[in-house]
Amino acid sequence: MTKKYPNNIESWLSLLSTLEVPILKYTHEQIIKHQQNISDIDLRDLSILIRHDPLLSLKLLKHQETKRSHSQTTDVTTIEKVLLMIGIKGFFSSFGGTRHIEDAMSRNDTAIDNCHKTCYRAYFASQIADSMGKYRRDLDPNEIVTAALLHETAEILLWQIAPELMNSIKEKLKGNRNLRSKEIQNETLGCSIHELQQRLCALWSLPKILTHLANDDYDEEPRVRLVKLATSIARHTEWSVYSELYFEDLAKAAEFLKIDTEDVHKLIVSASLYTAKQWHWYDVQPTAARLITE
Repeated sequence: MTKKYPNNIESWLSLLSTLEVPILKYTHEQIIKHQQNISDIDLRDLSILIRHDPLLSLKLLKHQETKRSHSQTTDVTTIEKVLLMIGIKGFFSSFGGTRHIEDAMSRNDTAIDNCHKTCYRAYFASQIADSMGKYRRDLDPNEIVTAALLHETAEILLWQIAPELMNSIKEKLKGNRNLRSKEIQNETLGCSIHELQQRLCALWSLPKILTHLANDDYDEEPRVRLVKLATSIARHTEWSVYSELYFEDLAKAAEFLKIDTEDVHKLIVSASLYTAKQWHWYDVQPTAARLITE
C-alpha cells in the first residue's frame, strides 16, 4: 500500500512541527562518551560537538526557546550563548537520551544515507560561511555559521518521514539539471522546501535573526547573501565540483568578496579539506575527495 503524504504546506507544517528530531549516530556516541567523563570537558568541547550536527543545533535552539523567561527580551542567537545559559550538566540532562537517525529510520539505508549527506552538506556550508564571514570581518560570524548550519533542516526531516518523495525529487533533478528545484518540490510536495523551512522556523520560534539570515528572499542584504552563497556552493558541489553551477557560484562569491575567483576557490578547498577530516561524523564521501578524483 502506498503511503499517503501531505500535499500542501499547512499539512506538512502540522506533521513536521511536532516531529521528534533525532541526531547523528556519531553525535549520540560522543555525548555518551563525554557524559562518562563530564569533569574533563568544557563548554567549548560541547560547542564543537554540537556544531557538527545541524539536528542537535536545532534541538538546542528549540529547547532554549521553550525555557525562555518573560524577562528575556532579546533572542539567544548562537550555540555558544545557549550553552552558557544551560551549562554542561543542563546540556546532558536535556540531550543525554536523544535517539539517533539510525534508530528513527530503521531498515531504510538509502534514506539514512541521504540524511547523512544533507547533514554533511549543511556542515560544509557552515564552514564556508565561517571562512567568508571572517574574511569580511562580520560583526558576529557565529550567527552566519549557525544560519548556514540550520539552512537544510527541513530537507533532513523530510528525508526522515517522506524518503520516497525526496528520492523522487532527487532523481528528477539528477536526470535533468536544467529543471528548477522549486518547481519539482512544488509539484511533488505541494510547496517548496525553502518555504517550509521558513515557516517551521517561525513555528519553532527560532531566533528571528537566524531565520532571516537563512531566508534567500532577502539576498540583497550582504549577510543573507553570504549564507545563500555558502549553501549554494555546498549544494552544487554535492554531485560534482567542477561544474558550470560551481563556476557560477565562484564568480558570484568573487564579486561579493571583491577577490579573484582563484582566491575564492582556495578558500573553498581549504574549507573542504577541513570538513573532510570530520568524515566519521557523516560517513559519506566528502567534497575534498571529488576535488581529487574529478
